[in-house]
Amino acid sequence: MVKKIKELQKPDGPFNIGRVHLNFVDKNRIDPFPLAKGKNRDVPVIIWYPIDKSNNSHRLRLIKRQDLKSLKALSLYKLIPKRLCEILTNSYEDAIISDRVSNFPLLIFNHGFSSFMEQNTLLMEHLTSYGYIVASVGHPYDGVASYPDGRSIPMDVKIFKSSKKKLRKKMKIALGIMKNLETENLTIEEIKKYTENYSVYTENYGSYGIEIWIDDIIFITNILEKMNKGSFNSQFTQKIAFDKGVGVFGHSLGGAASIFSCCLDNRLKCGINMDGTMFGGLKEKYKYNKPYMYMNCDWLANMNKYFYHINTNDSYYLTVKDSKHGDYSDGTYLLKNWFKKLAPTYGKIDGNQMIKIANNYVQAFFDKYIKGIDSPVLNSNPYDEVILEKKTKK
Repeated sequence: MVKKIKELQKPDGPFNIGRVHLNFVDKNRIDPFPLAKGKNRDVPVIIWYPIDKSNNSHRLRLIKRQDLKSLKALSLYKLIPKRLCEILTNSYEDAIISDRVSNFPLLIFNHGFSSFMEQNTLLMEHLTSYGYIVASVGHPYDGVASYPDGRSIPMDVKIFKSSKKKLRKKMKIALGIMKNLETENLTIEEIKKYTENYSVYTENYGSYGIEIWIDDIIFITNILEKMNKGSFNSQFTQKIAFDKGVGVFGHSLGGAASIFSCCLDNRLKCGINMDGTMFGGLKEKYKYNKPYMYMNCDWLANMNKYFYHINTNDSYYLTVKDSKHGDYSDGTYLLKNWFKKLAPTYGKIDGNQMIKIANNYVQAFFDKYIKGIDSPVLNSNPYDEVILEKKTKK
């Protein structure tokens, strides 16, 4: 059974939290998915932001019922209970942004393949409580696309199954290659060889490749920059500190897309990949010369080690013992005891401890490279569960 959690734990930062749900149509891109019927790409986004008071607005639920229904279109999620829709967050709908400081730094988050924008609400609320604006980008048809007008579009399961079938043989070969990366005491040359080999087989992972996700990230960055300049009627005019640079991060495929977009867009200053394989990451256009952190579970923990090594800027490589892929989402706190009976998604690590580790390291990284505030957690690892490697720019 699922833990009977009625509300999310309250973050301990000095700000309360507002949340707004928006969507924007990219007039320069036709959505390639058949279900889009030749229309322009319509990208949803949820924005968490610091507030002082709730202004009589109400606390939002974790996930809308129609979005949970959309999530269940994929068999992996069919048995998730409806009571998830009743859990209260700490976010207040459309509340007034704080005026305690003139503006706030921006972070852009990307969910995992087949997932949804609110999958890391605990992390979003934690960061917002410490003075960040956090925008979670939805990637339609590769996950649940939720819109403020009530539309909820499930993942395009037909395309997913077709893509999976085409890639099955290649992925089997790639996984065999990747297992070599778990060999102890590999040289950088050996790590490079295995990485190059599996990249050949996984370059076009995703229904239409990871490129469409990268374009979504850059499009929403453009929108938020225009919003900050006052091109849109919103309370975010002059409230986003673009001068500090933008941090980008994500889980799984969203983590890889975050690093790639950071390689391509100078406004994106630094990035974090939370347990996402760097599919196609050896393409020549990707230049690894910004601060990056790779956060990994301890299954195939070396899968991104080559990208850590070749980065010419500050680089961090963090592995959490006894964790698995799903532990980098809210599921480690909300669903762990129940979901592990269905799939090997979560590890043995305590869910509360996993949330604490992820919150602390993500905040510490962005505090350092966006706010310019150094953090002890990046210099002296306080967690027995964490293996942390780092190298600094010479």
